[in-house]
Amino acid sequence: MNLPLEECAKDYEKRIREHFKEPEKTPSFDLLLLGMGPDGHTCSLFPGHKLLAETSSLVAPISDSPKPPPERVTMTYPLINEAKCCVFAMAGAGKAEMVRRIIKDKEDLPAGRVKPADCVWIIDEAAASQL
Repeated sequence: MNLPLEECAKDYEKRIREHFKEPEKTPSFDLLLLGMGPDGHTCSLFPGHKLLAETSSLVAPISDSPKPPPERVTMTYPLINEAKCCVFAMAGAGKAEMVRRIIKDKEDLPAGRVKPADCVWIIDEAAASQL
């Protein structure tokens, strides 16, 4: 199926709601495994982007991504933060600065806005080197 970007996001949200069978309630995944980009983004939620303020849609289209591909579909914070647990898993010295900026410095970056009931960071020694 090849849908336009907006329709794709609506279809994805519809399928999530149908799976959880509680259309009036925000679904709660048991676990989301997340990554973090070199600018602190997670999912397709980028620093300074308007989607950081999204409060009603669970899934949203992004047509102006600063990283390729420019068109994406992403979960938003209302859905991400309802998860029972989110796990960030990353390795390597290339992640160290962002790990420090989010975990130690508490800088307001997209990955740091992930606030489910339980959030676990699994990082290797190199990624933790600036903590």
